[in-house]
Amino acid sequence: MSNPDLYATGGYAVVDFETTGLSFNRGDRVLEVGVVKLDAAGNIVDTFETLVNPMRHVGATHIHGITASDVMAAPLFGDIADHLAAILEGTVFVAHNASFDARFARDELAATGNFLGAKIPYLDTMALARHYGVGKSAKLSDVSQALGIRNSHAHSALADAIATAQVLEYFLHQTPAVQERSWRAAIDATRNCTHYRYCTLADDPKRITRADAARARDALRNGTWVRQAVGGRDIPDDFVVAQYFHLLDDVFLDRELSLSEQQRLLSFAAHNDLSNAALTKIHESYLRFLIDAAWADGVLTPEEQSTIEIVGKYLGTPVGTLTGRAVSPSTSNRASATALGQDSEATPSAPAHAHLFESKIVLNPGDRVTVTGPVLHGHEEWERFFAGHGVGVAGLAKCTKVLIAGDTNSMSSKARKARAYGIPVISEPAVADSVTFA
Repeated sequence: MSNPDLYATGGYAVVDFETTGLSFNRGDRVLEVGVVKLDAAGNIVDTFETLVNPMRHVGATHIHGITASDVMAAPLFGDIADHLAAILEGTVFVAHNASFDARFARDELAATGNFLGAKIPYLDTMALARHYGVGKSAKLSDVSQALGIRNSHAHSALADAIATAQVLEYFLHQTPAVQERSWRAAIDATRNCTHYRYCTLADDPKRITRADAARARDALRNGTWVRQAVGGRDIPDDFVVAQYFHLLDDVFLDRELSLSEQQRLLSFAAHNDLSNAALTKIHESYLRFLIDAAWADGVLTPEEQSTIEIVGKYLGTPVGTLTGRAVSPSTSNRASATALGQDSEATPSAPAHAHLFESKIVLNPGDRVTVTGPVLHGHEEWERFFAGHGVGVAGLAKCTKVLIAGDTNSMSSKARKARAYGIPVISEPAVADSVTFA
């Protein structure tokens, strides 16, 4: 077969993007970047991957598997643009259906000032597969199957880039493709491409992978996120506790804790120099007050018990660690709840109480609500539901009473504005418990 060194190059950069949609010009953006760098002989020398926060709705999660919470802490494209431009300069851009990825790379890099040309030259493994009749179709999955390449994480950017790199290696070593005009043209155009711009002193960018995002979700669910508080104060004062209690009432309005709400709690802790130990003490105290409030009428309802257990888990303070047993009508009572250690050494003095069970969003006829990215019900269903109570569904404005989101971590323009305006953002299932009508 052909000698891959015959047309020695600066190597190849095999690129795959997961995106919010198909068109940058219509507002779609890159969600995930995967790059495999190969030398001229087709040997893998480096890889790069990260999720990217698109600062908008993430699009078809059912296809790419990426949720708004996954990209909440991810870098913006501008944060990785210098690094990506440095990788791409002097290397042949390769992708499967390369016109799509090269176009998105050009548009994203142009928007950050890292590419000044009209086009990024590329080599397309999909076109090569069609030319050489590899696979039932030219789709990456079919080509990979035909070549015995296993890709167990299809629609993950780095996994798809690795599979494409293996396809490229096949064409390099097992076919005369390197002699093809398209291959020569891609190498020549790459040599002549002088349009990349980047800072050579730029630091290695922050990277957030899908595995990192999964760990963050686990930390949110099991309460270990509290360990991220690294302030110096172990004993908060009463005023700080009261403020934090109010914040907890706010974020648990829909009985859920989103990553954006977690960041609100951690930002409060950082602003007030609270340590991990301080947060733990406040959380224990809040949960005790919550149990107290639930037993105030002498009855603990299943809904109240569920709320207490959910809140305790999110705050890293399972109910059993406070009581030694589950909180249930058969094992607890008002007296035992009152004696849950409010005078314990571990409990800070708090002048406020947990008002979560009293917290509701009250909507009056003529009020306005907004819906973004609904999943359980369509916009028309929500409009009919609220219209039955005299409440209108419209775009987000400062007078909006609540934003109902299919994903409470959404970075849609509506969600970002709602957070900026201090408008509650709740999930669709939470409407039944969190909203009441006057």
